[in-house]
Amino acid sequence: MKYLMTLLTLTLLVLVSGCTSKPDYRLAIDGSVGYSEQKITDDRYRVQFKSHSKLVADASDYALLRAAELTQAQGYDWFVVTSKETFVESEKQPDRSSVGFTQTRQIERNCGLLTCETRSRPSTAVGVNINAGIDNTHRNDRKEVHSILEIRMGKGLKPNEDSYGAQDVIDNLSEKINQS
Repeated sequence: MKYLMTLLTLTLLVLVSGCTSKPDYRLAIDGSVGYSEQKITDDRYRVQFKSHSKLVADASDYALLRAAELTQAQGYDWFVVTSKETFVESEKQPDRSSVGFTQTRQIERNCGLLTCETRSRPSTAVGVNINAGIDNTHRNDRKEVHSILEIRMGKGLKPNEDSYGAQDVIDNLSEKINQS
């Protein structure tokens, strides 16, 4: 019985830990969170970053970072954002689910006419809280944020103050990813 309870507890912990979030900055696959890009012309791209976050600025920063990486990957030095759109969809998210495991001793006392008999045995309890969103009192606000940039890339000196040096953006925004 003890082996079965331990196995059940470990199984539940593995299942719950599988629901933890992945790092935000990654390639989006089939509309998932992350970055994607679409080539418009040889020197123009549309870059999109989708995130689930409480911070709208994260999606914008990650879209800029992806634009800088793409600029360098295409052999260019700088880029200009020619169009920018940000969409925010708020949604309610329930608190996280949890798993609990306790081991105690259960004491039973049976008394007859002349004597009492006391028994002590181990007792194990496993508790699982899977929040299906029924209780609205403990919910967190979370946003789905889409940041869409259209960029034009170039080589050599930056043409004006509105252009971004690809390496400068990578140097400054890569630290943000490494800290999260």
